[in-house]
Amino acid sequence: MTDPNIRLAAESLVGSITNPYTLSHSQSHSVNLYSEDLVAGHRPQGKMSTVRRFFCLFVTFDLLFTSLMWLICVMMRGETLKQIFDREIVHYDVKTSLFDVVMISTAGTCAFLIGKVFVFDWPAASQPVYQVFLIVTSFTLSWGEAWFLDFRVLPQEMQARQIIDSIVHHGATERTPLISHRVPQSTYGDSTVNWFSPVETPEASPRPIKPGEQVILTQEQIDEYISQADESLHNAWKVLHLPNWVVEKRGANGDVVESKRTDQFGKVYRFTGIVECPSQFIYEEFKNNICKLPEWNPTILKSELIKEIAPGVDLSYQVTAGGGRGVIAPRDFIILRRTAMLSREGKVVDSDPYAYITSGVSVQVPGYPPHRDMVRGENKVGCWLMKPIKAKTPGGKIEQHTTFQWLMCCDLKGRIPQFVLDAAFASVMLDYIVHVRKFAAQSKSQGKF
Repeated sequence: MTDPNIRLAAESLVGSITNPYTLSHSQSHSVNLYSEDLVAGHRPQGKMSTVRRFFCLFVTFDLLFTSLMWLICVMMRGETLKQIFDREIVHYDVKTSLFDVVMISTAGTCAFLIGKVFVFDWPAASQPVYQVFLIVTSFTLSWGEAWFLDFRVLPQEMQARQIIDSIVHHGATERTPLISHRVPQSTYGDSTVNWFSPVETPEASPRPIKPGEQVILTQEQIDEYISQADESLHNAWKVLHLPNWVVEKRGANGDVVESKRTDQFGKVYRFTGIVECPSQFIYEEFKNNICKLPEWNPTILKSELIKEIAPGVDLSYQVTAGGGRGVIAPRDFIILRRTAMLSREGKVVDSDPYAYITSGVSVQVPGYPPHRDMVRGENKVGCWLMKPIKAKTPGGKIEQHTTFQWLMCCDLKGRIPQFVLDAAFASVMLDYIVHVRKFAAQSKSQGKF
């Protein structure tokens, strides 16, 4: 599709899997149409959900407010607290006491309040205005509580439970699509959806760059980008080789997803698997054909090279599909990449590499402010590491294969529960390698290596 408008329309309709190489590929929006239902209705470790906690506070306010109004009504008679307690509570009479309005209305019995109007001795009322206001207020608050419980608390908790069960409990594997073909719509308006994923304000950013316009950088900016790129490569190599990783999920072909909490970056994920093709081929494909990634990788909706800064250093813009069965909406990223060949010690070399690496970190680029309708993710540290290994085929032939490692640590900028991220990221990484292997097999059949 050469028409950019057609391409944009198609991208907006795509609902694939999620996040690829978190540092390089991404998309946008907020915590998705599921977000409010999941976040507000989620009950972590059996605790009270956010929406139910709000309901309890509302009921408490009802009790305290109506109690205050009742005290004002009875105190205006000039009686002491003992006299009030004796007359209104101890010698309770439905015709003269309003104490029942305070207690019963909190339980939501609107019918009782209507009946109270008929039996109450209004001619003998000392403060009819305040007493009428008390009953009307109690009726309004009680009806509001009933509405909120039925229309917000119960549906959100039920929907959150269904989403969680579909992701975590009901047969989800590394082959299960992260987004179903039909994504349920939120029962609430866009304003409440966006409230959970605030988009960064673009006012302080430069104007968006026009189509075909080149990004102009000063020498100081170029030097800073090169320094950041080298630092990102060093950080990725260091984190990738940290000890004591915890297994999150295992897949087919010996694939494994692990995680580790670090002081510098927080929780980091690491994938390890084998791809049956030479490491140099995958490396050069990632390095030189970044704009073609969406052609064979459905987890990437858009991939665009912004500017090449120096040999092995460039800026790119990527949009990833959503994931987690709709829980995680698409995100977009601005990525500063560093591609290189490395020695066994992690030093950049010009020949005879021990491994190939493409690392990345999120940066700001003039002319690429956050979109109004997208949430921009932040890649903290990450890389693809491709290490050559020799393997024997069933026919006895020795071929060069690749130990493929993917390091991922990103902030998706949304109030998404950690257990959802764990399930989504693990599935994304296991699913992503399927596309890499498929691309490698097709390339081999076409004689590209």
